[in-house]
Amino acid sequence: MCMELLQALGSATLPLSITDLTLIHRLRTLEAAGLVEAFIPPIHVDCDDHVRQDAAVAIALTARGRRLLEQRSEEHTSELQ
Repeated sequence: MCMELLQALGSATLPLSITDLTLIHRLRTLEAAGLVEAFIPPIHVDCDDHVRQDAAVAIALTARGRRLLEQRSEEHTSELQ
């Protein structure tokens, strides 16, 4: 699932705002793995006592993230031959 997001970010125009909570969680995982640079605001409790997550911003793929995408692309290409 995280790899699908990494692939999508690899072909997207960055920076990219992300509001979906599931995607923000995946982005957080990719950032922790050192595959992307991102700004992810902390979760907070609003005045109505509801937990809120503001939009995150995927800023860039790291060199490590680009290498991983290249490796996966090469593996996929070799599987098709």
